[in-house]
Amino acid sequence: MTTATLEAVRRLIDQLTPLEQAQLLEYLTPRIVRAVANREDAQTGSGASIAEAWQTLFDIGERIAATDRPDVPTLTETVYQMRR
Repeated sequence: MTTATLEAVRRLIDQLTPLEQAQLLEYLTPRIVRAVANREDAQTGSGASIAEAWQTLFDIGERIAATDRPDVPTLTETVYQMRR
């Protein structure tokens, strides 16, 4: 994916409601887990465990969280608010 395309996707995601972002995340999570597991399989020659794939996903989430802006609610905060 080109940088321009990635930026266009980011702009589109910013236009989604928090609920739509949560639905997008729900849609993408299994794909990300599979992609990470497949990449690790190709690099190491052995299958990555599901736990390792989830840990990688959580690590990615932590890196994303580190870039959160204080003036914009996070997806997690929004989901928690919706569940109350």
